[in-house]
Amino acid sequence: MTLIHGVNYAVVNPDNKWRILRTQSRFALWALLISSGVIMQGFDIVAGGQLAALPSFREKFGVLQPDGSYLIPAHYLSAWNSIAPATEIATTFIFVPLLEKFGRKWGILAASLISVAGVVLQQLAPDWRVHLAGRGVNGIAIGMMFTISPLWIGEVCRPELRGFFLCFFNTSIVFGQFAIVVVSQGGVHIPGKWQWWLPVVAMYFFPLLLTSIWPFFPESPYWLVRHGRRSDAKKALQRIYGFPEPSFYETELSRMEEEIRITNDLHGNIDGRPPRRLLGVNIELEAQCFEASNLKRTLTAVFAASAQQMIGATFVIGYATYFFELIGIKNYFGASIALYVVMLVASLSAFPLTEIYGRRFLIVGPQFVLCLMLLVIGILGCVPDKTRASWGIVALLYVWAVIYQLSIGATGFVLASEIATMRLRATTQGLITITNSAWGLIMQFTVPYMINPDAGDLGGKVGFIFLATGLMAGIGGWYLFPETKGLSFEKLDELYAMKVPPRHFKRVVEEAARREATMAAGDGAEKKGEGVVVEHA
Repeated sequence: MTLIHGVNYAVVNPDNKWRILRTQSRFALWALLISSGVIMQGFDIVAGGQLAALPSFREKFGVLQPDGSYLIPAHYLSAWNSIAPATEIATTFIFVPLLEKFGRKWGILAASLISVAGVVLQQLAPDWRVHLAGRGVNGIAIGMMFTISPLWIGEVCRPELRGFFLCFFNTSIVFGQFAIVVVSQGGVHIPGKWQWWLPVVAMYFFPLLLTSIWPFFPESPYWLVRHGRRSDAKKALQRIYGFPEPSFYETELSRMEEEIRITNDLHGNIDGRPPRRLLGVNIELEAQCFEASNLKRTLTAVFAASAQQMIGATFVIGYATYFFELIGIKNYFGASIALYVVMLVASLSAFPLTEIYGRRFLIVGPQFVLCLMLLVIGILGCVPDKTRASWGIVALLYVWAVIYQLSIGATGFVLASEIATMRLRATTQGLITITNSAWGLIMQFTVPYMINPDAGDLGGKVGFIFLATGLMAGIGGWYLFPETKGLSFEKLDELYAMKVPPRHFKRVVEEAARREATMAAGDGAEKKGEGVVVEHA
């Protein structure tokens, strides 16, 4: 194997990760482009709260109050914000089998076209129901990109840098949240319908970007290798990396083929096996995800993504602007922009931390810290002096957001996207989308009823509710989340096959490495001794 910038790519060595990173500029561009599709989800998560805070939007879709103001009813907000997760769930059941059969690339174009249709409906909606339909159509596209983006990155990325590049996924979501807040702030100063049209029209940018680069976007080489298209996989790798050394591509193809072989050896080759079907749909891969050999990995993947919703992300991130307004913060748009700037910086900081400290370290402990902060927020919600309590809540939400983005916010998606065995990664990613959307559906439907003045009007006491679900996430993560930093997919397969408790993965790997080092040192000493004997002889 020819060395590329001093790195032997024939060996998976986590110690080389920063040296490898310097050679990944072209791959980083492709990863950034496909992650841009997930920015749509960041827009959608925050859109309900942002639009509801705009006077012209409330006047268009709200209900006139006795004092002459307009209020968006809680059931409008619940419907708008829960329709996208609902359509994501329904779509993923159909989409994932097609993704496995026809590849990853076609889904990018389909999602882009569907998103444009959804945005058109939102922009031209004459009433809240048509706007609801537009949010639902766009949810289909969001679900597709939510599945494709981490799947493509995880399949193509070098194992040493999976955590680093999978952080693109969360940062894209956070950037989308930040962008819609900034655009909405700009719209505040525009009279008439363009006040709320501006953030809606801004959503066209992302599907148009994906459509423009789609003809040049490379298919997943791993998927091509699995389907016997080795020459096409090599061409895709050449487009992704652009290295002049031909030996690199042969090495990468051999690594993918070896991963496929090991997976088939450990779990059995399903090619040629009669598929299991439900209502005529092939559910063989979905069924395999829940077999005894894969069940813990499936639960870990879906739990890592779902924990973000359980810990209160929908409340803190999705409704920050609207919540700030409700608790009496005068410059609520300014406060929310500052919050999203803080979150974006924290999310970017998670890129190197994921590879330096690892996944489990960044998730498990911080989850309990977030729960403690939710407890304090709930207590402040009970304080009679609302003005002082409100500023205390805002300060805690800022700190909460920083810790969240440095921990489960960024690293949860990394762990969820890399934990499945290679053959079931597309199916598992679909299950992640479904369960994350199911939690999103629950949260998006219930949070407006918790905080809206015409419903629960809980204010900071919402912290108590998310404290309960957050503790479930923290305890479950303690037992389920392994340390995967620097581990190849083959090593993960072996550890799960050996039934090692996930929380002990790091210790078992380190002990095995020490034993191998000791044996190697012993063999070296023995050979040295043999050499001395021969010399004296």
